[in-house]
Amino acid sequence: MLFSKEKNPKMEEIRNFVSVTSSSTFENVVPHIANAERDYLVPVIGIDMYDELVEFYEMDPPATLTDVQIKMAELLRLSQSAVIHIAFWIGFDLLNVLVTDGGFKRTESESVKSLYKYQETNLKIYFRTNGFNGIDTVLQYLESNLTSFTEFSASTACTLFKTALIPKTEIFNNIVFINKSRLTFLRMKPHMQLIEDTEIATILGPVAFEYVKSEIVKETPSEKVKALLPYVRKPIAFLASAFLMEESGADLTDNGLYFYQTIAGYNNDTDHKPSSSDRIAILVMRNRNIGNAFLDQLRTYLKVKAADWTDVTPSSGKLFRRDNTDKKTFWA
Repeated sequence: MLFSKEKNPKMEEIRNFVSVTSSSTFENVVPHIANAERDYLVPVIGIDMYDELVEFYEMDPPATLTDVQIKMAELLRLSQSAVIHIAFWIGFDLLNVLVTDGGFKRTESESVKSLYKYQETNLKIYFRTNGFNGIDTVLQYLESNLTSFTEFSASTACTLFKTALIPKTEIFNNIVFINKSRLTFLRMKPHMQLIEDTEIATILGPVAFEYVKSEIVKETPSEKVKALLPYVRKPIAFLASAFLMEESGADLTDNGLYFYQTIAGYNNDTDHKPSSSDRIAILVMRNRNIGNAFLDQLRTYLKVKAADWTDVTPSSGKLFRRDNTDKKTFWA
């Protein structure tokens, strides 16, 4: 793990990131730290990079750090911050109760009382937001320093995106807003791959599709590929987002589609509840229609630039058809 009992007799490391009392018990947090690393950190940085990070954490620090070690130290700090916030988020309820043979109990005294509901909600949101933002920061730091982190650059977590038509969160977020969340972006990877294989590859044809894929891994792709990419990426982003919403009822966040309302009461608490199936269906249809419209734009662009894309297999796409029998208007 990226935290140890030996370095946290009074929660010294943890207090660098979360304000906890020195009387807190490290053992109570350990299971949640382990779960946070296993479920959230390892899947996005890869097991090899994680093992390298743990090895660096456990080593005796040298008197003088090399440039790579300085970057590793910063990566460790960013990772610890993300992990501990997520650990307190996923373990929030258990950390606030006593688990005994007689069941689950909460502690309360004359001087220390339980939080109000709105305080609990705000704290959970705080830990969750900072934890997930921290994961995004870790990934951004890794991607900005690939030459120093070869374990990450060779990992599946990284190589999966090298040939993707939308390789980065920022690119996707500029098309469809996902609050710059790398985790949301990762959830859509299978959907983006499906759209590439079934829609984009069909429109471009095998020769042109493979040419585009081979060019985008280069530091400087050809000018015609750079000009094509916006027409390719827009339908992928909108259609992938529609798939995600349809599949999980999510509005491009990692915890589902929610609406917010203020509840009249003592604390004017703000509640958030899952959106209705009708609302989700409307959003799915909206993004799917926009995505299909962008596919039509891609087909039109390829026809206009036919001289540049002679290897494109002609594709008429999905044509709108209407039965004109007994109709006052005629659709050709």
